[in-house]
Amino acid sequence: MCSKRRINVLVCPFGDLNLLTFLFELLDANIPNKYSVTFISFTEYDKLVYSTIERERIHIPPGTREEWFDNNDLDDVCRFTLGLSRYHEILDSDDYFQLAANHYGARISEVIQSHNIDHVVLFNGRMNLFIACLDKVAERAGIPRLIFEQGLFRPRWITIDGQGVNARNSIKTAEDLQSDEPFEFQQRELYKDLLSLLPIDREKIPNVKRRMPLISLMRAYGSSKLRPKRDLFLRNAENRELLEAAVLPQRAKCSGQPEKTLDELRCKNDYKYILCPFQVETDTQIILHSPWISCMSQLVNVMCEVVSCLNAEGFKVRVLFKHHPMSNDSVRVSHPNADLIEDIPMSEAFRELRPLVVTINSTAGIEAIEAGLPVITLGEAFFNLPDVILGTCRDANSLLHLLLKFYRGDIQCRPEIEMEFIRNLRSKYQVLAYQKY
Repeated sequence: MCSKRRINVLVCPFGDLNLLTFLFELLDANIPNKYSVTFISFTEYDKLVYSTIERERIHIPPGTREEWFDNNDLDDVCRFTLGLSRYHEILDSDDYFQLAANHYGARISEVIQSHNIDHVVLFNGRMNLFIACLDKVAERAGIPRLIFEQGLFRPRWITIDGQGVNARNSIKTAEDLQSDEPFEFQQRELYKDLLSLLPIDREKIPNVKRRMPLISLMRAYGSSKLRPKRDLFLRNAENRELLEAAVLPQRAKCSGQPEKTLDELRCKNDYKYILCPFQVETDTQIILHSPWISCMSQLVNVMCEVVSCLNAEGFKVRVLFKHHPMSNDSVRVSHPNADLIEDIPMSEAFRELRPLVVTINSTAGIEAIEAGLPVITLGEAFFNLPDVILGTCRDANSLLHLLLKFYRGDIQCRPEIEMEFIRNLRSKYQVLAYQKY
């Protein structure tokens, strides 16, 4: 009798190498001989790090190719990298990145065919050209994907989806979460087997990068940087250089601007507050899913203009801005009705000030919904759902109009619907990944 063929999985852990490596080690230990796992690398840096993993490894070196993706797919896979290049004012790079995408698309397709790949596992969707190509090739070939991402309820939860993360995920309506029918990706063997390993003790996850000497990492990183425009491939979603993110601690960013304390804000109890959290300008959430706000200084200008109009209508409103903890950018806030609140934890601001929250599409919007606060979005977000948020706005005029309706009492929150959404999000979609620590 023939033995059952192993399920072939191609893994690109660019984003959380430690977690995905450890999960597949556990999978082998708990269900031996069921899965055959291959790790794929694209830079000399990740090739070096993956060399410490006792798995089959495939490396795809840099290159270019005239044609492989069709025009629609090419636009899709290059969109984030081109947006990032324009952010860094590298304006002549379109052709290069398209040629590179064709190269990676063709080579990834060869790997998928030669290794008879059944599943692709990756981290964080379209966060760079490599992963965008892998995601698109798998999608085109009809190969199931499992896409990991940091959870919506941090730090203990993760997201696992079969389509994408954030605005590209599988949640399209509130009914998707209310239904007892699992999502399609949740019915796959690989998803169920990985889920059976969770939650795990975070302290037991080895740091794979630390297995390599720092000088070796620096040398591998430097060799990749020597290639033209490769720098854009070597940045993570927070716009930090890959080596810096891997081996150096996050540096605190000091804005050098006056900041308000919670006590100072409490004293102005006759004001209504709008809390507007900043986001990372080079994240996919902004480059791919923010149709009209491209940078945080623009967000400040829009919000300050809208608040001025609200005050002119007789409403006493102040807007509060809070920097993103992973951003290296300092944004100037200077307006008589605006304040920075750097040292106030988001949960305290929610609890003590009960603000209305305006976000482009940050997960802070989820936290606000869970706290029972009204939320308005300015970009594409999966939680742009009727009665879950007040609404989503695509320009300053529609934002002002919606805020006026809210402060006049013409629209209100629906807390029972919001809480049902949060409960369903936790019970059906989010994955409890880590034990308490």
